[in-house]
Amino acid sequence: MNEFKEAMKREQKRILRLADLTAGSETSERPGVLLLDKRGNRIYCYKREEGGAKKYLGAADSEAARQFLQQRYLIEKRNRLMTDQKLIEATLQKYQDYSYDAIMSALPASYRAIADEDFNNRRYEEIKQWANAEYAVNEAPFPDAEIYAQDGRRMRSKGECLHANTLIGLGIPFRNDCLITCTDQYGNTKVLSPDFVIQCFDYSLVMIEHLGRLFDKGYALKFGEKCYWYLQEGFVPGKNFFITSDDINGGTDSRMIMEVALQVERLFYGE
Repeated sequence: MNEFKEAMKREQKRILRLADLTAGSETSERPGVLLLDKRGNRIYCYKREEGGAKKYLGAADSEAARQFLQQRYLIEKRNRLMTDQKLIEATLQKYQDYSYDAIMSALPASYRAIADEDFNNRRYEEIKQWANAEYAVNEAPFPDAEIYAQDGRRMRSKGECLHANTLIGLGIPFRNDCLITCTDQYGNTKVLSPDFVIQCFDYSLVMIEHLGRLFDKGYALKFGEKCYWYLQEGFVPGKNFFITSDDINGGTDSRMIMEVALQVERLFYGE
C-alpha cells in the first residue's frame, strides 16, 4: 500500500513538472479553430479566431500551420496533465491506509487498550520473517560494477536488479543468492545459490535464475548442470522454476521479467 501511495506521489510530481514545461511553450494564448480547405491534392489551413474572423495560415506543410498545430497540441496536453493531477490528488485524499497502525489509531481507545498483537495476515508476516532472517549466501566476490536494488541490496547484475525491484514492487519477499543443498538419487550433493528463492503462502518454494552470459559455452553448460540438480529438489522449469536471460548483446527485456514476476505472484498467493 505504501508503495502504491509513493508511486502516485511520484507520478504527481512528474505530471506537475511536465505541465510546467508545457506552460512555458506559449500555451496560454487560445489558438483559435483550425479550418481546412482542400483544393486538388493540396490542403490549405485557416485560423478562425474569436468573433469569427478567418486568417490564412498557409499550406498544410507551412511553418505557420505547423506552429498552430503545435500550440493546440500543447494546450491539450497541459489540460490533460492538469486533469490527471486533480484525479491523483483526489485519489490520495480518499485512499485509506490499511496498515495495522492506521486501523488501530482509528478505533476507539478501548480497542487500542487491549490490543497486544498485529492482526495482519500472519502467514504473510511469517514469509517476511523467513525472507529477512539470516541465511547462508554465495560468498563469491561481486563484479566491479556496483548495482543496487531499490531496497539497498547489492545485486550481481542489472537483470537481477530488475527482478528484485519488480518483486519488491509486487510485495513479494525473497531470498537472494542463498545457498541450498541439492541431493540426487544416488546420494550425491551439490551446494548452489539460485538468484531468487520465494516462499509461497502454501509453504512451497519458487526459484528464479537470470542468465547473463549464455553466449559463453562454459557458462551455458554449467547452467545445464544446475538444472539437473534443481530438478532433483523438485524445481521444474516453467512450473516453479523460472529462467530469464540477457540476449547475445547483453540486453535485458524488462517485459520478460515482469511476465515472470506475474507468474510468480500467482503461485505466491496460490491462485
